[in-house]
Amino acid sequence: MDIEYDPEREAIAAMKLAAEADGAERQRWIYAALAWIELTRLRVSGERSATEEVV
Repeated sequence: MDIEYDPEREAIAAMKLAAEADGAERQRWIYAALAWIELTRLRVSGERSATEEVV
């Protein structure tokens, strides 16, 4: 089964959860959001590299 994730959407969701949380839980959600943002950045970079190789 192929499940597609939208890292940007997941980052936004994690930040919303962070806003509702306190203390250590808030920090964990912030770290999760940062990880999703990094995945977004890597995905965009990878897509850009793939299209440059084709050209």
